[in-house]
Amino acid sequence: MQMHSIKFCLLIAFGIALGGCKKELNIYPTTSEVDGNVIVDVKSAATALNGVYYRFASAGLDNNSVPSIFWVDINEAIPSELSGLMLNLSNYTMSSHTYKPATAEPLMLWTYGYGVINAANGFLKNIAPVSFLTNSAKKELIGEAKFLRAYANSEMLLYYGQYYDTTSAYGIILRTEFVTPDNISQARIGVKESYDSIFADLDIAIASLPGVNTQIAYANSWAVKLLKARVLINRGGAGDYAQVISLTNDIITNGPFSLEPNLKDLFLIKGLTSKEVILGVQPYPLQVFKYSQLQNYTQYAPSDSMVSLFAGDPRSSWIFDSVVAAYGTNLELTKYYPGSRTSIAPTSVTENSYALRLTEAYLLEAEALTLSGGSLSQAKSLLETVLSHAGITDFSAVEAESTAAGLQLRVVKEEMRNFVGEAGQDWYAVRRLPFGTLQTLIPSIGTKDLLILPIPQNEIMTNSKLKQNPNY
Repeated sequence: MQMHSIKFCLLIAFGIALGGCKKELNIYPTTSEVDGNVIVDVKSAATALNGVYYRFASAGLDNNSVPSIFWVDINEAIPSELSGLMLNLSNYTMSSHTYKPATAEPLMLWTYGYGVINAANGFLKNIAPVSFLTNSAKKELIGEAKFLRAYANSEMLLYYGQYYDTTSAYGIILRTEFVTPDNISQARIGVKESYDSIFADLDIAIASLPGVNTQIAYANSWAVKLLKARVLINRGGAGDYAQVISLTNDIITNGPFSLEPNLKDLFLIKGLTSKEVILGVQPYPLQVFKYSQLQNYTQYAPSDSMVSLFAGDPRSSWIFDSVVAAYGTNLELTKYYPGSRTSIAPTSVTENSYALRLTEAYLLEAEALTLSGGSLSQAKSLLETVLSHAGITDFSAVEAESTAAGLQLRVVKEEMRNFVGEAGQDWYAVRRLPFGTLQTLIPSIGTKDLLILPIPQNEIMTNSKLKQNPNY
């Protein structure tokens, strides 16, 4: 890992007094290397944790020095390119599955993930000796940092590790200390051990976090439970599907969230105020980065496969559309853009991003039921509930499905539609299909090795103990 990617970014509040442990995300940041006793009072504890959220949101300055989040590049575009639903119009490497160790995007993802992990480790190191916080306040702050570390570690495992084989040695680099030149070389641990470490952090976070935090951009216990269900269904081991069903049913039944009556309103009107959002990614007030990538310059666009997937679906009228942009009329992802198609301009909701929302709980429970030999009737009900909120009224094809495999395919296709360009769920879901079925949807994936990315060449050169993934 290059040294510039292991710096712990700390948000400094200019003229903003933080009361208690209240955290404010929308403050202009500067960056600072942190390796020492930086937490000296309640205010600095909250500010330091904001530094971890800063990395989680992939925040920084755009080309015009405007504070922005770059979640769209990392967690929206790349996974949807891999799932075959989106294209990077300047580089088809990810969507064609021809990536190599020197490809830029795997390095972007890797740098993002271990940047979050390193920031979380820096925070945990500095919060450990603190005695001026109440036990409950300190416990909550530690829980948030461990959730963020688990989120990043789960991405590193699901993108770069043989997540589907718990006997594999190709897991993550388990970093639990702030990275310095003396400890940068570290070997990978096994996949089983990788999962164990992720679940250990998540279980601490579930026990530590409130059901509702001060803002939807900060983690709560329900977000942790949903992330745990996401990781469990991808592991797919004995008892995992039962846990997914239990966790998601708890979220649906007991959580303070509700499906948006009309899914379109979540993205195009309500944004982060929607009661469906479990964890949002808050943009900066003046940023236009996502709008620039999706609308103005059309960096990322729907693929033919995406258009085909939405054939006959009422969402096709708003999730993508023809837009007159900077370089002509293009088919664009308009999922986040409610504005004019001919006189384009940013709006109040175009920059929002969503890490976790309630729809995922419904679909993960439905899929887990199909994978575990559970009730197909119950799985159909969950799927139909999601479809109804997306504007679909004809459920005859769902009702006619008589096999678990066929119903899983329908659920996965809905996960792809619902979460395209969002937080990676479309890529995770399609890989859970039998490999032969996956190939019918994404023919360019010729071998199972392409389900995981190569370790970036820069990291291999820096970390002498690191072993590359097979066939890269």
